[in-house]
Amino acid sequence: MDFNIVFKLSASTISISEMKKDVDYKSLNNTNIIDLKDLRFSNAYIKENFELVSNFLNLAIIKNNIDTVQINNLNIASIALDLTASWNHIKKIIFKPDKKLPYDLFLKLLDNKYANYIECFDMSHYLIERLDMNKNIKIKTRNKIKAKSEFMIVNSLSSFTDIYYKKYLVISFNFNPGDLDEFKSFMRINAKLKTIKVVNYSNEIMTTIINEIIENKKTNITIETNEKNNDLNTIYNSVSYLKKSFHKYFEENNINFKLNYSKEYKSKNFFKEINFKIFTTLILFIILFSAAVVGINYYQQYRDKNNIDAQILDLESILKDAEEYLNEDNNETDVDYIDVLDETQTTTKKKSNYVSSYYTNFDQVFETLLQKNSDTVGWIQVNNTKINYPVVKSDSNSYYLNRDYFKKKNSMGWIFMDYRNNPENLDKNTIIYGHNIKQGIMFGTIKNMMNKSWYNNATNQIITFNTPSKNMKWQIFSLYQINETEDYLKTEFESDEEYMNFLNMLKSRSKNDFHVELNPNSKILTLSTCFSHSTRHVVHAVLIEDTN
Repeated sequence: MDFNIVFKLSASTISISEMKKDVDYKSLNNTNIIDLKDLRFSNAYIKENFELVSNFLNLAIIKNNIDTVQINNLNIASIALDLTASWNHIKKIIFKPDKKLPYDLFLKLLDNKYANYIECFDMSHYLIERLDMNKNIKIKTRNKIKAKSEFMIVNSLSSFTDIYYKKYLVISFNFNPGDLDEFKSFMRINAKLKTIKVVNYSNEIMTTIINEIIENKKTNITIETNEKNNDLNTIYNSVSYLKKSFHKYFEENNINFKLNYSKEYKSKNFFKEINFKIFTTLILFIILFSAAVVGINYYQQYRDKNNIDAQILDLESILKDAEEYLNEDNNETDVDYIDVLDETQTTTKKKSNYVSSYYTNFDQVFETLLQKNSDTVGWIQVNNTKINYPVVKSDSNSYYLNRDYFKKKNSMGWIFMDYRNNPENLDKNTIIYGHNIKQGIMFGTIKNMMNKSWYNNATNQIITFNTPSKNMKWQIFSLYQINETEDYLKTEFESDEEYMNFLNMLKSRSKNDFHVELNPNSKILTLSTCFSHSTRHVVHAVLIEDTN
């Protein structure tokens, strides 16, 4: 069925409606004789000349500084949204019919790149949440919720979007069963809450609020109350108990308490306030002193990073000098460095001094490296990371924690093998450590290996670790994050059974099943780095190729 559609321009709005009366079809699609503020087209004409009509209307929108589209009939909403999708000046879309928005129109809103505000009569709750979270579009619904409790009335919660977007909540009464149910529903639905104001403080109300915050995993919330008309001892004792009981959750999720003092209270406690200011001044001094210390540390890190960068360039030049290309055309290699913090992979392709181990004469490399540092035991490279370093080994695991490749003091350390390992005749478990540096050097890119976008790439699953006597390929079979433990750092095993139990434990922890078979004769390589003070990122790979 064809529609006749009217576009009316007024103030900052373009209104789109279905025509309800007969018109002269000869003039219906003729833009030369139609008033610019009252444009009329048939649905068929728009479909046949979509780009022409869209551009024509867009010019009118720009000329009249229009930022709002008002759709007056749902049966023309689909084509109206198709047109709106190309109008980058349109920020608001208003649906006038008092009907719930259907799913097909929601999908078109999801594809819109420009709108940031939608008003309609009603929309399914999960669709509102999806638009808000995925597109950062604010939704306003006109469908009113009948206020059933004092809680809803006091906080002016009359629609689902009122509940969803509410930032400041007031609780001025004790919860009755109806209020409690409405409050719990509010906490399940709301996504923007920042402040809860408790007018009449009580342990019962505060306990209820905290339970709902934790139950619904709320973050970045301040709970405030007034000193006036409340018992300060009750507030102090209650808040102190709650902070102690839920310290970890409050700290990790930024849950805070704020007490507002009245003018009368401040006047009575003037001298206490002066002492507090003295105390505040002392704290400020401590903060400034700490800032100075941080500044010094930052400078030291900056200096250490520059020293490490210079060494990396020096070492890369050693690799470059040792290149053995398969033919004369292999002069450069393009490398994709991956830098991701979540499951979305972003790659930047750039030229670098990177040299594939496949084309490198490592006999020549190690001959040069051992002259620079006799502790050199190998070279490790992990595809699509910045891990491409010589490996050193000392008589302890502390020496290279704060020394660089040339044995100079450096907070960023170097990549080193466990002092218990035999670098010539590799142990069952050869362990290599490195700091997790924010700038990505050392083992700073191991965190990227934990992402599906990295480990699902089969070429990334092969680690190259060469020693002066062997060239080796290692197949990843396990990678994971774990709380601090040393159970994966064993190098000796009393029996094959103990070793197989150890290998099965490592496989069971993995974020992904790599379908790699292991046996008592397997030799493995372990990469370990700190993710935080209490957690570790760990990668295990099994030896699959060994050439002298």
